[in-house]
Amino acid sequence: MKDKELRRARIRELLQDADLETHEMLAAALRRRGIEVSQSTLSKDLRELGVVRMPRAEGGFRYAVPEAGTTPRDLHLLERELCDYQVRAIRAQNLIVVKTLAGHAQSLCAAIDRMAWSEIVGTLGGEDTILIIAPTNQDAEALLQRLRQLTGDQAP
Repeated sequence: MKDKELRRARIRELLQDADLETHEMLAAALRRRGIEVSQSTLSKDLRELGVVRMPRAEGGFRYAVPEAGTTPRDLHLLERELCDYQVRAIRAQNLIVVKTLAGHAQSLCAAIDRMAWSEIVGTLGGEDTILIIAPTNQDAEALLQRLRQLTGDQAP
């Protein structure tokens, strides 16, 4: 694993396991794990990981990692690609078939993969069709609703 990937994996772990309020606290926690990082590198890592400062019930703030390690940018990209390129999405048991405009299935499939949603076992993208495989029929339905919510589609 590359240094950058290892450092970012440790940052995610630390932010999931501890209430860290400042860059200094996070840098100290990384140092205890043998990772030295400059202030500017840590700021860049936090920005690119999509880390946000969340209010704590007892006051103050803490850093938090978005769901599944995705960033707000990833979600925005998926939403934009769904709205721009998706023609329709239908469910067949535990499968979802997404039809896209010609030539856009691969990029939309990659955007879906970046989300790392637990309802997805895997995806296949062709020229204008994406096959999304869910573990169960219920997971597929939940995923279809999630996709519809992102596009504003109110179809039953």
